[in-house]
Amino acid sequence: MGEAELVMRLKQYDPEAVSQVVKEHGPALHGYVAALVGDYHLAEDVVSETYMRMLAHIDTYAYRAPFRAWLYRIAHNLAINAVRRERPVAGEEVLAQIVAAEDNPEQAVQKSEERAALHRALLKLTEEQQQVLLLRFVAEQSTAEVARTLQKSEGSVKQLQFRGLRSLARLLRRAGGGDGS
Repeated sequence: MGEAELVMRLKQYDPEAVSQVVKEHGPALHGYVAALVGDYHLAEDVVSETYMRMLAHIDTYAYRAPFRAWLYRIAHNLAINAVRRERPVAGEEVLAQIVAAEDNPEQAVQKSEERAALHRALLKLTEEQQQVLLLRFVAEQSTAEVARTLQKSEGSVKQLQFRGLRSLARLLRRAGGGDGS
């Protein structure tokens, strides 16, 4: 089913069309949102809300951007709102899950701290850099796919990726107490 037919069927609230969107975009969309919000379960909530908003506003979709870009924009906006009102740092329950997942609790805590540092650094990048890095490395889209999703040239995507990775490395060095600036 092509994009135009998919959107037409979504506008008719066809359950098969909704299932196709979830099947095609679900895992990558969840990974993208999880990387933004830093919490697997919160990401599930945001992705669910994304699908609800998609259906609620499908009549406003005007084909100016690819459907995928429109869907990711909804998810991105909801994820940013979730981060702004984010809950406090993980409690004992989450820490227990992390420790249980690893044989070595010290290593588990270190990995958790590294993920948290990466998440904090990622949030300091520009919105465009965040989007490019998350779409490239979390949603595993090619440069061409990211360019279509964000409606940018491949050259712009490559430049944003380069600058984003360079900034991310600098932020992580600073956070780790390294001397590289």
